[in-house]
Amino acid sequence: MVQFGISTACFFGTEYVEDAIEKIGRQGCKTIEVFLNTFSEYEEEYIREIRGRIDAYGMKVCSVHPHGVQYEPQLFSPYSRSTRDAEAIYRRVLRAAQLLGASNYILHGGLFFKPALKNAVNFARIGPIVSHMADVAKEYGIRLAYENVHWCWFQRPDFATEIQKYVESDNLYFNFDIKQAAQSGFPPMSYLEPMGNRLVSIHVCDYIANPPYWNPCMPFRGQMDFAALRSYLQDTGFAGSMVMEVYSGNYRDEAELFATYRQMVDYFTAPADISQSSL
Repeated sequence: MVQFGISTACFFGTEYVEDAIEKIGRQGCKTIEVFLNTFSEYEEEYIREIRGRIDAYGMKVCSVHPHGVQYEPQLFSPYSRSTRDAEAIYRRVLRAAQLLGASNYILHGGLFFKPALKNAVNFARIGPIVSHMADVAKEYGIRLAYENVHWCWFQRPDFATEIQKYVESDNLYFNFDIKQAAQSGFPPMSYLEPMGNRLVSIHVCDYIANPPYWNPCMPFRGQMDFAALRSYLQDTGFAGSMVMEVYSGNYRDEAELFATYRQMVDYFTAPADISQSSL
């Protein structure tokens, strides 16, 4: 059964994580993605405190999404001391995910520091590293869900196909992000087939294309073909999580945010003939 939730990232820059949890919980949402933003939020004392708030509302954490640029690129460093330090942080976040009862760790992975290298991903080198990361996540009972991000290595749809050729771990999965797909310049739906049955999480949002810009917006306000997405998910038996993740500047107020969340739930749970006409 699909889990529908909201990410605390919707409040990034306007609320602390613990306050975002309260706002989401008060709306009766039962599934949440926790976006951890800084090192102090990876600490066990803090995690136990927010776990208490989550439990108080009877919510379940589907995913933990760290601010990965703080350490994830260093996991791929050729400098072993840097890699060891980064893995220590990675394990701390995995422990946080474990304490929160999360199923997934959302990974951004390596990023393009130099534009000239944008199409030069060395899969033979990074594949074993990703495999190790997936195995480490498995130690904590967490699935590693690699997310497509337009400024990271996973910007192209075929990245998912290629990386799987070099990963031996059985714990590599994927998170599909609609706005990031659009911002990469590829049709968002083209990312799904390469992810295949390893797709476990979706960041639901929308976009308005005005090349060379693809501006993110609230779901059902832009150009995403949600009918095609719904049909694909039904046909493939998707049973992961669909999490509304938008930027705080995309909505006017919290009333719009939560109304759109409910619209998302209604649309993806309605019979097909109804959902086609409900946008």
